Amino acid sequence: EGNGQVPQQFVLSGKAAERLHDHISINLQTAEKLVAACQAIARKTNSSAAIVVLDAQGLPVLESRMDGAGMLQMSATQQKTLTALRTRAASHVLTNRNAQDPFTSSNMAGYGLTANKGGLPIIVNGQLIGAMGAGGMGTANAEENCVRDALEQVIGPQPPLLPDLPARPNNTPASGANGAPNQ
Repeated sequence: EGNGQVPQQFVLSGKAAERLHDHISINLQTAEKLVAACQAIARKTNSSAAIVVLDAQGLPVLESRMDGAGMLQMSATQQKTLTALRTRAASHVLTNRNAQDPFTSSNMAGYGLTANKGGLPIIVNGQLIGAMGAGGMGTANAEENCVRDALEQVIGPQPPLLPDLPARPNNTPASGANGAPNQ
């Protein structure tokens, strides 16, 4: 929860905040700490990570590509991070929705969203200040854990990650061609 008051060490302040009329977006110093924490986690597992931190408006604050992470990983990570920012929820929400309704992925693509987990909103005292995503680490669970663990190290306790939902039997759409529920 929280009262919306974000400690100044996490957000823009001073002349930068005044120039942009923005006192709630994550600052570069915090983004650097988050990226460094996720990179350290990736190194422990011999992974290369693509990491993206966006401000509250969706502008990149910091993007990092470790050796071995390529364009595809970077692009996917950007999408995961935007998804978390735009939905104000873990990109895992759409991963689970896609498991239950396979049309979710194509429907959300029209909005620039992805059904891949690995992106989390950055919320401090109930206020969204940005989003962070990771990719290229081999598994979506490793990527999502990297982001959550980095957020916990730098910002503090985070909500628990969502469990994976099982795929709908036969991976059929949630409704039939005429809109009636499938039996």
